[in-house]
Amino acid sequence: MKNLAIFYGGKSVEHDISIITAINLLSNVDKKKYNVFPVYIDKNNNWKILKNYMNISSYICQPSGVFLVTGFYNKYLVKKGAFGLKRLAKIDVAINCCHGAYGEDGSLSGLLKLAGIPLVGSGVLASSVGMDKAMMKDVFVANGIPCPKYYYFTEMDYNIHKYELMNKLEADIEYPMIVKPSGLGSSIGINISKNRQDLINNVEIALKFDKKVIVESVIENLREINCSVIGNYNEVRTSILEEPKNWKTFLNFDEKYLNFDSSKKQIDVHINQQIDDQIRQLAIKCFKLLGCSGVVRIDFLYDEKNDKVYVNEINTVPGSLANYLWKDEYSFSQMVDLLVSLAEKEYQYMNECSYTYSSNVLDNFKDMKYISKVNKFTK
Repeated sequence: MKNLAIFYGGKSVEHDISIITAINLLSNVDKKKYNVFPVYIDKNNNWKILKNYMNISSYICQPSGVFLVTGFYNKYLVKKGAFGLKRLAKIDVAINCCHGAYGEDGSLSGLLKLAGIPLVGSGVLASSVGMDKAMMKDVFVANGIPCPKYYYFTEMDYNIHKYELMNKLEADIEYPMIVKPSGLGSSIGINISKNRQDLINNVEIALKFDKKVIVESVIENLREINCSVIGNYNEVRTSILEEPKNWKTFLNFDEKYLNFDSSKKQIDVHINQQIDDQIRQLAIKCFKLLGCSGVVRIDFLYDEKNDKVYVNEINTVPGSLANYLWKDEYSFSQMVDLLVSLAEKEYQYMNECSYTYSSNVLDNFKDMKYISKVNKFTK
């Protein structure tokens, strides 16, 4: 049996959403195929193996003494004991369920890469670009992927050039505008601005969650259409499409996660063949452009009046691993098997690269004292 580590929680405002994703996964993974290690990360980045993960009170207690180490104990989860570190398990594959900062943003991907552990989910670059909405849109637009009109700025820009920024936004984007923290999801810190006072208030709200803010134009006559993509460098496929019901401009956090009746989704929606095909082609292009792997969900904005499709964002850690968009092809446990297989193939593929290079560059520096003298001279 393979040892499967599932990382979730984390130092993120999306911490609780991550727990929901992980519990869905933990409830459906085939325990006959995998030894499962639920690695819960609290809001202070402390780790704990939670066996009773269905008990909410388990998340209140302080995690203690679990680490991932490299080097001699490469790929091992260890625990601090009375006589040093105790090995818990050698991890064969990991699944990243950490939404938001310190997880979805590439931080966890980098840690697992250093530890030499195959990862279900996108790597460092795809995760970090996908998490930063401003950078993501810059990359998309530079490659001909249509996005709504947008502008972004930092907290320092705002503090120094506040009114110049307001004037520019009003001239270039116009009201109404959507104001978002650049590096968050789950609709946290997102608000609509209909006038200057709204705009100032909403920018300052967004800046409480991130040091960079992105402002986007509102698409009138809007329908949101979401599409999942699954695969790696070699094979890529798209899912059926979904449309959140009662969509007006965006669903806030409460509507997405607390008021389930108002946020039901219509699964396997069809607009028309041309638009459906365009959405799927754009989804694949986004996936390949960022070098994603595993499963992602890409959110589109469809302007019914003008018959135009825009990419809103890519989610490299989609809630519930977007399994509901693949329900006609895979059970949840079958989907986990596929994702684990893709992670192992991606890991093997990347390890085909050479990470060493023999040279004689150090022959001139056999005397290390000479190096220190050179460094002192060049400072």
